[in-house]
Amino acid sequence: MMKSSIEWPRQMGAALVVVLSLLPLLHAFVANADPTQPTTKDLMFLIGQWDVERRYEPGSDRERVADGTLSCESVLDNAYIRCRYKLTADDRPPINEVVYLNFNGIYGRYESLWISASWPIKNTMSAEPASIPGTLFWTSEFLIEDGVTERVKTQWEIGSDAIERRVEIQTSQDPTNSWLFWLRETLVRRPVH
Repeated sequence: MMKSSIEWPRQMGAALVVVLSLLPLLHAFVANADPTQPTTKDLMFLIGQWDVERRYEPGSDRERVADGTLSCESVLDNAYIRCRYKLTADDRPPINEVVYLNFNGIYGRYESLWISASWPIKNTMSAEPASIPGTLFWTSEFLIEDGVTERVKTQWEIGSDAIERRVEIQTSQDPTNSWLFWLRETLVRRPVH
């Protein structure tokens, strides 16, 4: 009986040494599980200050232009990127919008939530992961009013210091199901001083 009671602490001590020696490897594995998988960090290119030109219904006789800035920062312990648009246009009150962006690992998609002071509808969009710089395709569908659904598809062409955003919309009340080229937005990164 005495021999086994002495052996047990030695065996446990040896096992504990093995487990403790593996902890750094386990931490490294968990911390860097798969760096090729998408994360919210993929969207960090947005952080900073941007000059914005937004053209509504570009190329049509109803084209309207809004100019201003976009300011993006990391928030909520780097879980989201928050971007704030401040635009002015001759034909309307100032345009103030906030966008939250992240990567949702549960759905395997980038997500964005658009909130506007001038339009009472929140728009949640999603995009398949893609290499950045490159192209992201965002989509959404939501109720706008009186049972009418709006579908939105947005294409982001992302460069190192510029982004071109093209938005097309379609409504459920359009019998032709035509897509309207709703806006083109050009963002140019402001130099860091």
